Amino acid sequence: MKKIVFLLISCLVLTWACNEDYVMPPLPGRMIKQFKLAEGQIGDAVISRSGGKNKVVVTVGKAVNLKAVTPLITISDKATIAPKSGEVVDVSATKTIIYTVTAESGQVEAWEVVFQVFDPAAVDYASYTIKNAAATKYLQVAGDIKFTEKYRNNQKIDLFQASAEGVPDIWQKWKLIYKLTENNIRYYEIMNLHSGKLLTSPGNASGAELVQLSEKGVLGSDQLWEIREKPVQGAYSFINKGNGMAVSYVASVGSNPKVVQETASTDNKQQWNLNPIAEESYRDDKAVTFFERNSASQGSVAFDQGTSIPLSDGRVLWITQDAWDGISLRAGNVFDCNHFFSYNNSVMIQPSKTDWDPAHTPNMTIANSAHNRPKQVFNNQPGTSWSWPGLGVQIGNDVWVQCGEGNDLNATNQSLYKLNEVAGNQWSAVRMTPAGMSNQVAVSYAAGMVKSNDGYVYSFGTSGTGITTTNVFVARFPQNNPMSWTFWDGSKWANTPTNATEARISPGMATVSVSYWKGKYVMMNMTQGFFCDNSVREIYMSYSDSPTGPFTTPKKVYNIVEFFKGSFARYYTPAIHPEFDNGHDELLLTYCLNVTGCDLSWCENGGMDPYYYRVKGLRVPASLIFPQ
Repeated sequence: MKKIVFLLISCLVLTWACNEDYVMPPLPGRMIKQFKLAEGQIGDAVISRSGGKNKVVVTVGKAVNLKAVTPLITISDKATIAPKSGEVVDVSATKTIIYTVTAESGQVEAWEVVFQVFDPAAVDYASYTIKNAAATKYLQVAGDIKFTEKYRNNQKIDLFQASAEGVPDIWQKWKLIYKLTENNIRYYEIMNLHSGKLLTSPGNASGAELVQLSEKGVLGSDQLWEIREKPVQGAYSFINKGNGMAVSYVASVGSNPKVVQETASTDNKQQWNLNPIAEESYRDDKAVTFFERNSASQGSVAFDQGTSIPLSDGRVLWITQDAWDGISLRAGNVFDCNHFFSYNNSVMIQPSKTDWDPAHTPNMTIANSAHNRPKQVFNNQPGTSWSWPGLGVQIGNDVWVQCGEGNDLNATNQSLYKLNEVAGNQWSAVRMTPAGMSNQVAVSYAAGMVKSNDGYVYSFGTSGTGITTTNVFVARFPQNNPMSWTFWDGSKWANTPTNATEARISPGMATVSVSYWKGKYVMMNMTQGFFCDNSVREIYMSYSDSPTGPFTTPKKVYNIVEFFKGSFARYYTPAIHPEFDNGHDELLLTYCLNVTGCDLSWCENGGMDPYYYRVKGLRVPASLIFPQ
């Protein structure tokens, strides 16, 4: 996968309207542009279109009389709507009503409007903006976004207005996650969508500033909050379980108001408005922290790429490419500036899908290393300088992994490895060269591998068509004969691969990953991440019922917000991890950072921060991928 990025950097820049093409166009002349209630609404209505259906979700307070609500609706110019704007309607029976917008041309569009009654006592998992009633500003993580401060542990919390467009930024969005009930009080974690970290009390001192921290291994009262309803509709206070103090703020000369904890009172500085928002993708801090391996004894501690292979016994193999060993770390958990990565690939063995403690995940080793690198599982071949494994599957007791091979920045071959457990962390790794798949590099089968219920394994590959684009192809082999590959040519399974356009199963962006989730083949597309001045830094998802496509029009699900010394950070190597089910219908995706180039030195004060060569994770709600 990585070699495609490098090889395309030298190509001419081709333009492809990937960003505009994937935005759902508006409905000419028959839009609902704004939906408000005369009274009783909480926050803004969420207007969306998915799977050809239009939907408006309106959140109302518990006291609202649903037998008589008065919507005030803004629609397209010269259009009409029925029922009319300002007309009282009864939605008490189903909390749903259909509005019909008719354009001047006579074209008609139906809009389903759903009324949700907001009751925090009945909410277990939902996203909000949190606005202070007195300051009229949003709760947010403080810090300079261009120096990754908003991702850090112990970062302070403050208040700030929304962006220039009036839309809150992702670091001003929070998820309330129900954790437990004690003495008839429901307690929640409050997680920031940008960082994935939790609102945390720093102790028992009144006036102390609140911070964000990663979720602790043992549930702590300092990260649990009661949501206490206030007499004013839609207003609440947040009371810490550990010390009983309320979230408040203090003004600060020359800076944003600071968010602090104080003795609970009726002061409106402790009054917060919860505005429900549509679900969106967020950073998975648990996954990110898993890759913050900072011990010399942990083996691989920084690397590009992190693909995963679930094993039948509950363990997970994590496959990396070029990796730094922990022996290169020095004081401050940084690398010496004169060091280089230790091996061209590695495999880590996670003991279970729920164990995210990096100390519990050791490196796989082999006994027959060709380079005296037992932690490099896939040997470099004679005349080559790298072996970069991609995706794999387990069949019986065997694990099969695709591996790209090359010299300098040139791919020369690809192979298929069979891994078998020997004893402890030691495994055997046997290289094989299936006909058609090996001895060619026109299609690199590193984008995905899916073991299907039809007896085949489907291997997805890519062939670059420019710096920002690629074509996606698929091959397959019987699960009982991994050496027998056939290749989809657009109409049938053939004995030889082709990168002809008619054989592709989908066009792709700069980098692609394919997997299987919820009965669908899902494809992750990332925009080109190797241009440091490229402001379009996005992840898209699409799906298909068949491994041969067609895939749906990609939908944008995430903006990558990563900077290095004030400039955009490089990113690549997308991967999908459907085995990590968090119980909320959210798919785990990962990508990696790479600091090379951009005319900025990784070295700073004699050290290099591993953060910029590690895997980053995010969760994407199923509702953003599939029609609802």
